[in-house]
Amino acid sequence: MKRSKELIPLSWEHHSALVNASRIQRGLENQTAVSILQEFIEFIWQHDLRPHFDREENIIINRTEAEAIDPGIKQRTLDEHREFNDLFDRIVKSNNSEQKMSYMERFAKLLTDHVRFEENQFFPAVEEHFTADILQLVGKQLKEQHVPACITWNPPFWEKPRKDISS
Repeated sequence: MKRSKELIPLSWEHHSALVNASRIQRGLENQTAVSILQEFIEFIWQHDLRPHFDREENIIINRTEAEAIDPGIKQRTLDEHREFNDLFDRIVKSNNSEQKMSYMERFAKLLTDHVRFEENQFFPAVEEHFTADILQLVGKQLKEQHVPACITWNPPFWEKPRKDISS
């Protein structure tokens, strides 16, 4: 699907979000220490996801023109942003490792589903209902506020553990 150039910065961020969701899921499958996964989730939340959600809400959803977008699409976007807030709080505050891992698994799944929803439904609705002038203004603001996402992390917990080949 061709994305309007104005929304490309958000699509770049969505790509990074999918990569990070996959990393979390693989980390869980690799039985990575909960503390490492939590540190990673806290980092991407503070530096990538929370600012991304803020940009979507402040630059797109809160625009008067957004009223033309299907209210169900707009509401689902906001509801899922709130669900992320709730899951993040639960991950950070939980003292039970199994429960924390369950929240992390839900966080990764929701992240994947949320990105797909926005790319397939929310963004097309924005492109359809915003005028070219408004889209241009939105694009300028998104480009100015875009911050490249986390591309490296140590340890790379999502990689499969290597077997010692010298044994």
